[in-house]
Amino acid sequence: MKRLKFKSLTMRIWTTFTAIILAIILGISVIYMVAYRKIDEQSKLQDLKVAHNIMMNNRTYELSTRFDELRNLKGVDYFVAQLDSSGGLTIISRQKEDQGAIDKEGKLLPPLMTNVGGMDVKTWMSSFIEGADLDGAQYKEAFNNMEFIFIVSSIEGYDGSAADSGVKSYLVTYVPINRDNTMLVWILMIGLVFIGIGFLTAKVVANRISKPLSELEDYTVRIAHKDWKEPIAVKSEDEIGRLASSMNFMQEELKRADSEEKMFLQSISHDLKTPVMVIMSHAEAIIDGVYAESMEKNAEIIRDEAVRLEKKINHLLYLNTLSYVLENDVNPVKVNLRSLLDHIVSRFEAVNGSIEWESELQDLSTFGNMDKIQVSIENIVDNGMRYAESRMKVSLKKKGGFAVIEIYNDGPGIREEHIGKIFDNFYKDKTGNFGLGLAISKKIVDFYKGGISAVNRDKGVSFIIKYPIHE
Repeated sequence: MKRLKFKSLTMRIWTTFTAIILAIILGISVIYMVAYRKIDEQSKLQDLKVAHNIMMNNRTYELSTRFDELRNLKGVDYFVAQLDSSGGLTIISRQKEDQGAIDKEGKLLPPLMTNVGGMDVKTWMSSFIEGADLDGAQYKEAFNNMEFIFIVSSIEGYDGSAADSGVKSYLVTYVPINRDNTMLVWILMIGLVFIGIGFLTAKVVANRISKPLSELEDYTVRIAHKDWKEPIAVKSEDEIGRLASSMNFMQEELKRADSEEKMFLQSISHDLKTPVMVIMSHAEAIIDGVYAESMEKNAEIIRDEAVRLEKKINHLLYLNTLSYVLENDVNPVKVNLRSLLDHIVSRFEAVNGSIEWESELQDLSTFGNMDKIQVSIENIVDNGMRYAESRMKVSLKKKGGFAVIEIYNDGPGIREEHIGKIFDNFYKDKTGNFGLGLAISKKIVDFYKGGISAVNRDKGVSFIIKYPIHE
């Protein structure tokens, strides 16, 4: 069965309110029908015991009219039944036999000819008083669709009969159990009133909530269409106000990202177009036979520009697919960072022999994809070499639960307003080009729950990479 879905906020609030009210009514009804009635029945029984014992003690076997005035003994009555040795039952009552089974006041009258469920009253009475002598035996029996509590005690010598005459007498006191459902009716009526009030309340509450939500909905549509003109006004400090503030923050971030993306696309297109133009111009010069230097020199320029172009395109493709590759890597391994750094430093030393290299490496390992971790470190080293003047230093130390790699170069520092943005996808370096190497490194390090940052030193810059240690 499918759950009901309401498009109207008023109906959703009202149905929730109604469900709560109905649950309360049901709970109270169950308590009333089970607990309250049980307590009421026990209270009637206790009071009936008192009346029965008083009659037994005074041996007049007469019921005081004052008992009938008590709430729990409303309708209380009694009779004496005599049972002879042959099983014959005689009911002696202070009521007249021609008054019927139940009189207008709801009292039980035991006339001899009244049937109970098709059974003669004598037989019915015999069924629960016949047997051994009784002393305060308690029964709950139904008579003419009404329940009664009986207390039966045996007495001897009633109405002049001898104890040895073979006739046994029993005093029977009883009171009807009136099922007063007034309280239950009142509960239902009050519940219905509250359900009606709840509908009006739900409508008022829904209108107060839906109005600012409709404004937020319109604002969201504007953001979806990149309409950055005006932020939405924050009119309160509650949940809706905080939501509006968050949406304003989201708008600012999307606006900034959109602006950076446009700038990135403009600059990257220029960055890619330049080597293409150089390649085309030198190729045309070779074809036309018009070039300032030798043909071999033009070919070298074409090759170098093609290499630059290939590197930029590879970086773009690599960054675009990196998240998928990392998340679907099924063969992570233990990576010895000391061995990896030794290998990286030796490779870069061969590229530029004019730079002095220092290494200070502890034997530490992490866990992940060897190639990706190598790329994250090589990009930082490559970036440092481009700005280093004469010296680079690579260190690997343990700090807390992390292996901390510091890559230092003695080149110029990074401007403070840029130092927190250099790892963004759209960051432009000092040459005006967009380098993606730092963004790739950050993405890899973040995936492995590490950290990456840049710190200006007195002379030079340190890039710090942290990877969780794998023991």
